[in-house]
Amino acid sequence: MGTSLSRTFPVALAASLAAALLAGCGSPPEGGTAKGADVPAPAPAGIPKITTAVIDPVPVEAYLLTEAQWTTLGKAESALRVRCMERFGFAYEEPLPVGESSGQTISQYRYGKLDPAKTAVHGYRMPPAPSSSSSEEVRKKPTAAERVVLSGTADLTAKSGKGGQKINGETVPDGGCVGEAQRKLGDYGDAQVANDVNLGSFGKSLQDGRVHAVFAKWSRCMAESGYHYENPMDASEDEKWRGETASAEEKTVATADAHCKIKNNVAGVWYAVDVAYQKQAIEEHAEELDQVRKAIAGQLKTAADVLGD
Repeated sequence: MGTSLSRTFPVALAASLAAALLAGCGSPPEGGTAKGADVPAPAPAGIPKITTAVIDPVPVEAYLLTEAQWTTLGKAESALRVRCMERFGFAYEEPLPVGESSGQTISQYRYGKLDPAKTAVHGYRMPPAPSSSSSEEVRKKPTAAERVVLSGTADLTAKSGKGGQKINGETVPDGGCVGEAQRKLGDYGDAQVANDVNLGSFGKSLQDGRVHAVFAKWSRCMAESGYHYENPMDASEDEKWRGETASAEEKTVATADAHCKIKNNVAGVWYAVDVAYQKQAIEEHAEELDQVRKAIAGQLKTAADVLGD
């Protein structure tokens, strides 16, 4: 199965990437040239006004599975495993039910927390996820024969095996029912080229003079409130916020941060630059990404057929 970044750009990953890129770097020129680049950075089509939320998706989302699509494919894979096990005469229950989509997008928290009403309550923390409706009943452990059919091997230390065993008159497929289900769905997951575009544009945006310039405005705004940070990542990753819950100070700083982002349109500038780099990369990898889009469409059609949608 392929890999997936969080459906919202991982806040911790973004901060780590930002720290690595910004560490020891002076401010790039304000004319729009990425630090270390020999040619001007791509010009944004326009700079939107973004206040408390990023509404528009980033372009690469067209080539990454949405959270809802991951959920659909997960449900289809689960159904295929159950049917495969039934073919061998086993009434198999999935260890955990597949959860529902939360509706979050990659761009939602990509540029930090923007809504003062939410930071006043949660600080830099993620709002609690909706309560899960998953069942807590204890399910019986699979028998030795069921494990072989499920994974293709009797070896408890191996995740999967080559199969080939005869159980209840049926031949165990390569990788067991897990492997069979994944193959039918095309071994779905986010393509490396799409993940590279996603991470690459974000990294380049952090080295761009236009983004550094708006970070400087944000920093001066924060200093007016008595908080001294060079950029939004330094604020959100302050070691003082390591506790299990958001302190009153964290909520106050995060709210000042959000107000300064709104005042200086930090997210609008950052989004515009990030998107410009993404469009450039998408054009460079157009053929590969076209294949990615077709693969996703095919996988979703298979999933719909499995689920009867």
